[in-house]
Amino acid sequence: MIFLLDSNVISEVWKPSPDAKVMAFFEQSEWYIPAPVIAEIQEGAEASSSLARRIEINLKLDALLSEQGGIVMDWDSETARVWGRLRHSPEVKRQPQSLWDSLIDSMAVRYGATVATRNQSDFRHAKTLNPWLDTSR
Repeated sequence: MIFLLDSNVISEVWKPSPDAKVMAFFEQSEWYIPAPVIAEIQEGAEASSSLARRIEINLKLDALLSEQGGIVMDWDSETARVWGRLRHSPEVKRQPQSLWDSLIDSMAVRYGATVATRNQSDFRHAKTLNPWLDTSR
């Protein structure tokens, strides 16, 4: 099973004392980081009023991307088409989605992947797994 990591999973892994279940999931699963999550993390870094925090997040992101080569799942034209279709689905019309979550959701649907996230209700179409709770896959 392929997992796409939401930003909250990456943030947990970066903590000084990350949750043991999340770390076990991170170390034992086949996962990718959707390109929109990179943008979301970068946006969060740039929004920080603390220069030290911006530098810290950028260094962590640089290390993750260099140490885990090939882990970024790129956005492509077919994913863009899936996103356009899903943005007008009944599920999204009933309960709107943030831009970042809608982009990740469409990538997971496009690739048949499961989104690993603490915020399972943010995803309208993709399968999800909460690595803080779920111990079996």
